[in-house]
Amino acid sequence: MGRIAYPDISVITDPEMLASLERSRRVGTPRPESQAIRSWVPDVLKTFSQAWEKTFVEGVVEHELKELCRLYVTKTVECGYCGAQRSSFAERREEALLDDLINFRTSDKFTHREKLALIYTDAIVWDSEIATDADWKEFNAEFSEPELVELGFFIALTSGQQRWIKTLRLNHFEVMADEKTGVVPALQ
Repeated sequence: MGRIAYPDISVITDPEMLASLERSRRVGTPRPESQAIRSWVPDVLKTFSQAWEKTFVEGVVEHELKELCRLYVTKTVECGYCGAQRSSFAERREEALLDDLINFRTSDKFTHREKLALIYTDAIVWDSEIATDADWKEFNAEFSEPELVELGFFIALTSGQQRWIKTLRLNHFEVMADEKTGVVPALQ
């Protein structure tokens, strides 16, 4: 059990909240456990769910690239809970590829666009000075300004959420455990 108890989600009647919880159960990201914790405050659950849907699932940047950035954040903050979840929309990615994620700069397994997004992620999460003026020239050549805004917002959102979730010590399958979608095959 995590550091904040799960609310009784069986008493939730708000259709928007129920839809968010059902989506997380069915799709796997965000995980049902973290969504259940957010449901203590209806506006937190609703606001997070809307932001997640609009900037992670939808949006102007391809979902698979955002999932790669999310997984990079997970690896760098060492959040096992978040690291074990996968977007059902991005499960096509080879798990072995993720072993190279920390060393993406020297890996030949990532495209130029992916490496640039990961440099941007690193700068947002850890140190803005990581991204040099030369990197910014490449960012602007590769990404539109709307893409940089969306990607930056999503990276900041996911970084903060992952650090919070790690603090809570959540575990998979503690709530709405009937669905195993969205976790790495080893946990299914």
